[in-house]
Amino acid sequence: MTDRTTNLKFPYILPSQAQKHVTHNEALRELDIVVQLSVLDRGLGAPPVTPVEGDRYIVGSPATGAWAGHAAEVAAWQDGGWRFAAPSNGWLAWVASEDRLLVFDGADWVSAVTGALNPAPMVGVNATADVTNRLAVASQASLFDNEGGDHRLKINKATVADTSSVLFQTGYSGRIELGAAGDDAFRVKVSADGVAWKTALAVDPATGFLGIGTDAPEGPLHILRAGSGPIHERVDDATGAPAMNSRKARGTPAARTSVLDGDVVQGFFAQGFDGTAYVGCANLRWIVDGAPSTGSVPTRLEFWTFTPGVGHNEKMRVTPGGNVGIGVTAPTTRLQVAGPVRTGQYAKAALPSAASSGAGAIVYVSDEAGGAVLAFSDGSAWRRVTDRAVVS
Repeated sequence: MTDRTTNLKFPYILPSQAQKHVTHNEALRELDIVVQLSVLDRGLGAPPVTPVEGDRYIVGSPATGAWAGHAAEVAAWQDGGWRFAAPSNGWLAWVASEDRLLVFDGADWVSAVTGALNPAPMVGVNATADVTNRLAVASQASLFDNEGGDHRLKINKATVADTSSVLFQTGYSGRIELGAAGDDAFRVKVSADGVAWKTALAVDPATGFLGIGTDAPEGPLHILRAGSGPIHERVDDATGAPAMNSRKARGTPAARTSVLDGDVVQGFFAQGFDGTAYVGCANLRWIVDGAPSTGSVPTRLEFWTFTPGVGHNEKMRVTPGGNVGIGVTAPTTRLQVAGPVRTGQYAKAALPSAASSGAGAIVYVSDEAGGAVLAFSDGSAWRRVTDRAVVS
C-alpha cells in the first residue's frame, strides 16, 4: 500500500507511526486548500506581497518568485508559507475577482458553464428568461464577435407565413420592426403606439423592387404617398444643390458600350387613373440625337402630352443645337411653330418699357391710331411693324 491517497494525494497514517497527529494535520491542511475551492484571483504570475492566512490563488503564467514552476496550480498561504496543489481533470474553482466558476480541463482552467449551455432550455444573462424569451440579456451592449473571419446572424422561421424579424421597442411597446412578417418580403415597419403599424419600406423577394410606402412595388423604385406633398431633396450648404443624375449605357455593367442615336437617356412619365387603369398624361424625354463621340452625347428634349381623340404624342422639342420646335420635329430656327403665334396684347398706356423689353421684342398694340398693330422694340421705343413709326 502507498502512503498517499490515489486522487488527492493525502498522506495516510501508517501502522505503528509515531506522532500520528502530524500526518493527520498535514492532510487537514491539504483538505483546506482543495475542498470548497474558492480563489481570489487567477491572473497573477507572482505571489502578492502581503498575503493573508488562507488566501488561495490559481497561479498565472509565467509563474515567478515563490510560485515559479507552479503555473495553473492552486497556491495557498498557510503558516507563513505557500503550499501548492496540482489540479486534476474536472476540479472546480470559484474565482472571486470574476464571479465565475472554472473547471480544470487537464491543461487549463476554463469556464465551467460552457458545456452546460449546450443545450440549455433557457439562459438569462443579468435577466430572467421565460418560455417565450428563452434567451434574455440585460446589458448596455451585446457583442457577437468573429473568430478570425466572417460572422453571420441568422433568424430562421418555420414557414413562409411565419415571422422572422427584429423588433425595436420603447417601454416594451413596438416602434420599429425589420424583417419578414407573414411572407418572405423584407419590410421596415414603424408605429407611434405599438398598435397601428405603417410599412415604410418593402423589398419584393421575387423582383428586388423597392417600395416606399407600399407593400407591392411595381418597379425598381415605387413611392406611394397618401395625400399631397412633394418628395424632398434638401441640400444645406454654400455650394451644393439638389440634383438627380440619370445614366444610360448599352452593354452590361461589366462591359458598358456607347449609347446610340434614338436611345432614351431619361424620361419623366405622368399617369392618371381613368377609372379602370393608369394612362399616360404627359412626359419629358431626353433622347440621344446623333452619333455620340468621346466627351459628347448630342441630346434632344421632348415634351409629350395626351390629346383626346389623338392620343399621347410629342408637342414640343429642343434640339441639341438649341432650336425649339412646337409641332415641328426638325426646327431650323431658334423657334419654329407649326401654327399661329400670339404675342402679348397691350393698350398703349400699359405698354411695358421698350428699353427693358430689349430690341427685337414684339407686342400687339390694341388701340394704336389707325387700328391695332404689331409693334417691335428698337431698344428705346416701340415702333409699328407696318411703317416703323413710333407708337403714338
